[in-house]
Amino acid sequence: MLTGVGIGIPALLMSMGVDAPIKNFPLALLTGGGIGLLIGAIIIAIRKFTVNSANCTFGADIMMGAGNSAGRFLGPLIILSATIASIPVGIGATIGALIFYKWEKPIAGGAILGAMVLGAFFPVIHEDAARAIELLLVA
Repeated sequence: MLTGVGIGIPALLMSMGVDAPIKNFPLALLTGGGIGLLIGAIIIAIRKFTVNSANCTFGADIMMGAGNSAGRFLGPLIILSATIASIPVGIGATIGALIFYKWEKPIAGGAILGAMVLGAFFPVIHEDAARAIELLLVA
């Protein structure tokens, strides 16, 4: 659900030519807050009239399980993205994913943490950022 909201809704807006919430951060916060409140209100209303009225979850447990099982496919994509950014960051993502796999936890979290750890020691600096840092140090 979070992927659909975080990626799907902005993609739909961009496909319709609406890019103001993407280019303007305060507007993005307001738009995201509004969408979050709307989705939250819908979920609370559905649960109030279904779950609280019976001893059944009406598929809420299945939806949560589906989200968790779909999340396991993000791990390899995170590792590939980290490797594209930098070889050491990719190695960190791979090691983190392996550790989390051994612990029987979602590898996406391990890949992100591993990439962050090695990224701290081997930072990825864009050429423009490096040039800006040089100018600051020279001045």
